[in-house]
Amino acid sequence: MPWNLTRSAERIRKALETVPVTGVGVENFEARAKQFRDPLLRLQRNTAVLVHGAHVYIQLTGYNSVLQDVQRESVARNRRALQFLHTHYAACDSIIRDFSAQRVDFHGSRLHAVVVAPAGPENEGLRVARAVEMAQAIARLVEVTGERVHRGEFKTETRIGIDTGMAVAVNSGRGSEPEPLFLGNPANYAAKLAAGSEPGIYLSDRARQLVGLQTLGTLKLQKNRIFDVRNISLGSSSSGSLTVSDARIQTLSNEVKYSAEAYFRDADFVFHQHTPPLWTIDYSLLMPSNSIHMRLVSLFADIDGFTAYVSNCIATGKVGQLVSNLHAIRYESAATLKHDYKGKKVRFIGDCLHGIIAEGTAYETDDPRSVLTSLQLAAGLRSSFNLCKEILPGIDNLGLAIGVELGSTPVTRLGLRGEMSVRCVTSKAVSDSEDLQSECNGRETMVGGKALALLPGHLREQFSSTGKIVDLNVQRLEKLVSGAAVIPKAVPAVAASSAAWAASASSSAGAVRNSGGNRNA
Repeated sequence: MPWNLTRSAERIRKALETVPVTGVGVENFEARAKQFRDPLLRLQRNTAVLVHGAHVYIQLTGYNSVLQDVQRESVARNRRALQFLHTHYAACDSIIRDFSAQRVDFHGSRLHAVVVAPAGPENEGLRVARAVEMAQAIARLVEVTGERVHRGEFKTETRIGIDTGMAVAVNSGRGSEPEPLFLGNPANYAAKLAAGSEPGIYLSDRARQLVGLQTLGTLKLQKNRIFDVRNISLGSSSSGSLTVSDARIQTLSNEVKYSAEAYFRDADFVFHQHTPPLWTIDYSLLMPSNSIHMRLVSLFADIDGFTAYVSNCIATGKVGQLVSNLHAIRYESAATLKHDYKGKKVRFIGDCLHGIIAEGTAYETDDPRSVLTSLQLAAGLRSSFNLCKEILPGIDNLGLAIGVELGSTPVTRLGLRGEMSVRCVTSKAVSDSEDLQSECNGRETMVGGKALALLPGHLREQFSSTGKIVDLNVQRLEKLVSGAAVIPKAVPAVAASSAAWAASASSSAGAVRNSGGNRNA
């Protein structure tokens, strides 16, 4: 059932009724920590928590290069990669728990964690010091397990970004898989610091200042100045002091190494092909011994300008509007993926949706049909997002950047058993589609080389030499598929016929968002 304007608008209206602006409760972490043992888990959909924390992003610098080696990409290679991630996830969770930190998410070779204790703005320096020590322990762990457990095959280094400040925590999980999502500049900035090929620990100026280091001034300088934490006293100001000890790191990594080896021995990955459509995948049934491996299309859709929007909402007291809008956008994009195009959500990574889609049989994926369906999905997501902009307040300046690529990909769950296990979809196609999305602005869709080559010629001609196309929505794609028209370099975000409907929907939704402020605020 392809995307439909009326159905989409009805879903957005329903989401607004479920989490209206006036029904969103905004709490402070310090107060919540006094009431709950795990104050950031199992948050209600209409609850937002303002959290002072030190955010840590850890990137395995050598992992993606292994996946990008086309000559070595195979089922056996993917199996070894999953074994590596399986032990890495489990071991990192052990360290995070030892430091009383909160794991936000694993995404392929990246880990996002946040240190929230000791709580309170006055303890910010101590949290940064603890974050640095945790980061160094994980870096040492990766070194040890790469050498001893994986015999050097997946030996990799780490690039770690750390920033600190206020963020908004909301619930990103559902059902038995609750997980916090942190929105705001600290998480985004730490991720930017972790992006790169040179290993090391990289601190933001805010974090550097708190541990008594000279500030550097620009993101470029911060991304190129490695912080050597060996035997350095941190937090020498009023926040106290904490010394990073090589001996402690060695002891901790050795302890985790033995548990990691046990996970590695238990990780006997057995693959099968899932019969499309992929929306029927049940993640709760997946484990190393029951994993999927098949050709599929990976799609990333990232909201362009969202971090600035979050910062503005925090500064202007519109956190309720932020939570309500985010819920509606995520609800609609997930519904478009699942119900309109029968794809499967992998996860939301901040404000970015990662989904997978395929056409075919229990024995073989139909690559050309899968690619065409993924392009229809991309167009549907853009039409949905444009409709959200018509209905929801305050998001006029946001856009949607989309990346798409095809390839053989495993789908499974990794790491610690039970609720702590992690959905994992990782392959060259996945890393490529994410890279493609990152090269787009809020009006662009970019299709990778493998997928683009399978599109019909008259469709392929509408893409630039780099695989980009501007403002691809459902109405325009339908005309292209039929060969009736070409896509101009710029088209209206939403068809004119939708404007009246959207205005009506916006009016009917006004009662549930009347405190959200003017949409142009």
